[in-house]
Amino acid sequence: MNGALIGLVVWLTASDLQAGTELQYAGTVSQQTKNGETEVKSFSFYAVTLINEKAQPQIAYQLEERGGGNWGWPEQFGLLALTDLATIKLRPIQLLQSFEEQQYSVPIRSPIFEFRDKLALQESWTDGQRDYVVTRKRNLKNREGFQVEVSTKIGRKQTLIVEAASGILLSLEEKVIIGRGDEFRLKMELQSQKQLTDSELAKNRQPFDSLLGIQSGLGRTGEQKVVELTIDQLKSIQKELPRIQKEADETRWSKFVAFISRDLLQQQKRLDGVAGLQKKLVGQDAPKWNLKLVDGTTFSSSDAKDKVVVLHFWQYRGEPLSEPYGQIGYLDFLNNKRKKLGVRVIGVNVDERFAGTDQKGAATRSMKKLLEFMNVGYEMAIDDESTLSEFGDPRTLGAPLPLWVVIGHDGKVAHYHTGFYDIKPDEGLKQLDDAVIEAIRRQKAK
Repeated sequence: MNGALIGLVVWLTASDLQAGTELQYAGTVSQQTKNGETEVKSFSFYAVTLINEKAQPQIAYQLEERGGGNWGWPEQFGLLALTDLATIKLRPIQLLQSFEEQQYSVPIRSPIFEFRDKLALQESWTDGQRDYVVTRKRNLKNREGFQVEVSTKIGRKQTLIVEAASGILLSLEEKVIIGRGDEFRLKMELQSQKQLTDSELAKNRQPFDSLLGIQSGLGRTGEQKVVELTIDQLKSIQKELPRIQKEADETRWSKFVAFISRDLLQQQKRLDGVAGLQKKLVGQDAPKWNLKLVDGTTFSSSDAKDKVVVLHFWQYRGEPLSEPYGQIGYLDFLNNKRKKLGVRVIGVNVDERFAGTDQKGAATRSMKKLLEFMNVGYEMAIDDESTLSEFGDPRTLGAPLPLWVVIGHDGKVAHYHTGFYDIKPDEGLKQLDDAVIEAIRRQKAK
């Protein structure tokens, strides 16, 4: 077990810090420039100490971010949980910082300092990843603490003020490196502390446990940057939400549950809009198109006659680039498997920069960087968004790309799907592949 986490277990179990200790923090992220600091984000997070049914310590939290990017609501809360001394499951508190069109996870240190037993002047130690030195005593808002300097081999540096009596983190200042070595400064400070009564803690925990149930049911990794619910997920949460709203009434979680409720309304509008596009297009003649392929040739709707075609509309860019990379790896596998049956897969790079001449070169270079990185084997075309608009741009409805369209041999739309597919690694793009196989079957039946 990580030494820092062992310390956290031992201290919380043995200390006087009670379950129901509420902590509220506020902080900022600033970019360091030649002219000084520029604030790019403010944030706050709420934490409360818990003890589970096995008498093991936990910390529940909920994060709010303003400016510079933010997580979807399923990633805005979590549980720092020590399930037993051999098995550790953590959902770390972390910010999502946007910078130069990319998004970066910035972890935040736990509000409970894991080495309280080492808080003595000039004490130094290492946990294998960080070096710690207690440099002096500090008084912050009439609370006695120690200043701890923390450094790592990759340049992250922290200055902590930790309350001596409780081990509660009073403040933090940290150097954070983002992008290609750009320096940012993260600062946060404890704003308030409150002790809940047993009845208040029980009332507070009930909605949190219900929210954890929803989070677990979504099966998210904790790193997704967009909330895109499926119809089944939306219906399931909508069914549970009225009960959770009642549980959250007059608790710290009521505001957060109201935020989730508003998001569900937007999710419903998105799904209704996409369903409208599907209803409008599936079974009907596909819009006419004339795509320019990367190799200089063209591919039009007339060229697709008597062929099964898969169009994958996505922003094929080398930067910003994040998993699951538009699921193009799975699409490439499908292409290799079905092209021998005559299926033609076309990746359509949607980028408004192709409409002009001044940025067309940059768009092309970015695309080629991605294609080389992913070693894509299917054909590629470029689109200045005009072809996508003909098929219905899901982004106008709040739905993200990619857009997947299967066109049958008869020129009719056989399948229309927005966003990522639910994937099982051993099945790949099964829903898309099923649609392709059905289109092939109909082609052969002709």
